[in-house]
Amino acid sequence: MDKNNPLTYSVIRLSDTVKNYPTFRRNIKGWISYDSDNLLPQRLIELNNQSAINRAVIENKVTYICGSGVDDSNYYGQPNPNDDWDELIEKIAKDYVTFGGFCFQVVRNKDGQSVSLYHTDFSKVRIGQINEYGTYLSFYLSNDWRRTTGRYAPVEIKAYGSEEMQQGEPYLFYYKDYDPSLDYYPVPQYYSALNYIEADGLLGKFYRNSINNGFVPSTIITMPSNPADKQKEQFQRDIENSYAGTNGANSIVVLWGESQEVKPVVTSYTASGNADLYNNVDQIIFQKIISAHRLTSPTLAGLSGSGNLSGNASEIVNAYMLYSRTVIDKLRRKILDTLNRFVVSNGYTKPLIIKDLEIDQAQTSK
Repeated sequence: MDKNNPLTYSVIRLSDTVKNYPTFRRNIKGWISYDSDNLLPQRLIELNNQSAINRAVIENKVTYICGSGVDDSNYYGQPNPNDDWDELIEKIAKDYVTFGGFCFQVVRNKDGQSVSLYHTDFSKVRIGQINEYGTYLSFYLSNDWRRTTGRYAPVEIKAYGSEEMQQGEPYLFYYKDYDPSLDYYPVPQYYSALNYIEADGLLGKFYRNSINNGFVPSTIITMPSNPADKQKEQFQRDIENSYAGTNGANSIVVLWGESQEVKPVVTSYTASGNADLYNNVDQIIFQKIISAHRLTSPTLAGLSGSGNLSGNASEIVNAYMLYSRTVIDKLRRKILDTLNRFVVSNGYTKPLIIKDLEIDQAQTSK
């Protein structure tokens, strides 16, 4: 191999141990870092954007939590002038499923009694001051935690419950599930599958590059001479422009030679074994991701599985019912229990109720 032109390749290692829990420590600027680089939420967003499987599961879990919307047979007012309860709950549910926690700002209204609730992106929040009992006293907000100086400096906001509320002053309500050894920040339910979510994104890049390159190397061309570097580069460009990519499939290659002895040699190269290997890895990734989300059937993520819309419909309904009872109901209850504290304090006697999806109602009515 030419040392000046080394081969480039990538390796997906699924045998590595699962990532350890993130580390939290106080920054000299006052906030507690969300992992060693303070960017765990941003990494989760990037990984989810690259993994079609995990993104589909998250979107469907949010749909299941939100159900058919808030029961409109009762009146609960509005959480704030811009959002209704369905919109606020959807934002909170998406944060909860993605990060394992959610937060919103609480502002006392002009009447001095009721409050308004404003969703706050969980990925933009970092914990600030904490008292000796572990109670949060303040938080920091930033639109870009990669830049924290100058005009990008985070803004400190008081924690809800840290003092008696002042009218017009925002206070941040912060919620996370309990998890042993995680004192400050949560991790999402699928955290144990982060290696596989990352691998799913890498596989997407692999397939994209395979298509862009016409699924080569499938052919090796051995030239009978050794021309100058510029001629080599031009030949390489001509071949790639003519035959690489999807438009180059099934094209005809004509190579000219002076005689039988002096001519280019075209050798077929088959990498089907590698393709099978990647397909097997794809299945492993799929199974690990849906297992981390505790899905009872892959169809609940909108993906094909043993039960599908053209097959056994009752299997899909049963899978949804089981998943709803074992996972979704718990997530939904924690969101509603939190919000209903403010609904009741605003003077509404009946708590928020989310209507189940029609598939749930159809099954329970039988």
